[in-house]
Amino acid sequence: MAEMAEPVAIQTNNTAYLNSYWFSGIEPMSDAQMRARVLELKSYGIKYQLADIGVLLSSGDSRNGTLPADGYSELGRWIKVSRETDPSQKIVAAVNDGKRTIWLDGGKIGNPSFGNAVYNGNLRTLADKLVNRGVPYGGALYMADGIQLDIEGFMRDDPVLKATAQSVRSVLDDAAVYSIACPYDPALWSDSYIGEMAGIFNMLNPMMYDQLGWGSPVYSPETYRQFWETTIVRYAHAIVKSSRPGTRLNPTMPAYEKKTADDGTVYHDPAIENILYAAQGLKRARDRLSLDRAGDPRLNPNGVHGAGIFWWSKFIMRGPDPHDPDAHDYAQDRSWWMEEWMRQP
Repeated sequence: MAEMAEPVAIQTNNTAYLNSYWFSGIEPMSDAQMRARVLELKSYGIKYQLADIGVLLSSGDSRNGTLPADGYSELGRWIKVSRETDPSQKIVAAVNDGKRTIWLDGGKIGNPSFGNAVYNGNLRTLADKLVNRGVPYGGALYMADGIQLDIEGFMRDDPVLKATAQSVRSVLDDAAVYSIACPYDPALWSDSYIGEMAGIFNMLNPMMYDQLGWGSPVYSPETYRQFWETTIVRYAHAIVKSSRPGTRLNPTMPAYEKKTADDGTVYHDPAIENILYAAQGLKRARDRLSLDRAGDPRLNPNGVHGAGIFWWSKFIMRGPDPHDPDAHDYAQDRSWWMEEWMRQP
């Protein structure tokens, strides 16, 4: 368990991506261990727990868009213990689908199984169960506070994704947290499309990592800071021009080991993509947005609602990461999170 942070915090509307093992029972936990994890989340200003409960099935049959129940067999108990420990934290069930696109004849196309009537119906039923009807534990039903969609790979201003998002929205009320993991690239999501999605969701979580390699303009600490500044300003302005200008913007900061592709390209390096440089870029964006509020007072006075951490299980790891070739130590990330983000006015 990581060292407990001092209880001095200003920025506390934050998100954390939690390990799927916590909710499937692969990593068994007692109630006391669950309580300790919830208190640790609280100590780092986490309000929204993004609970990874598995990968949606992509198939050509009636199971298309369903989620294997063993991925969230411990979710009901987690919700019970979490609410007893810190009722201010929101449990958001995060569901994943990495097969929005497929390869066919050497090219990438939209997966025909994604977003069809069967898929959307099953996903809508799942959202209704998780948020409205509840999952069982100990003879009672426990409801999540919302649902997050993480649908990859992205397609240009994707109308099928938008239709799927609207389908799920139809079973959620405005009190539910409805969020989505978003791409940074304007070639994938234009400003107008961000506005359309902000009108459906009430939280957008841009994934601000894995930006290195293959000719990317991000290759140094300074270019990573610029990437953060530009992207957050773009998203913030697109949101306020939407039908839901109060949609929450929670960009995600990276805390995990170096990643190298099969061709040898390093696409994530914690020496460049880390919480320190992300927070510095976010500070620049917030400063710009503060000036921009003179022209559009609907912009969030804080610039963003909060920030996120991907992955939480790495962020809280003690000692050098045995899976990182450079033996990265996340103690520095925890310090940066507190000093460069959480305690910033």
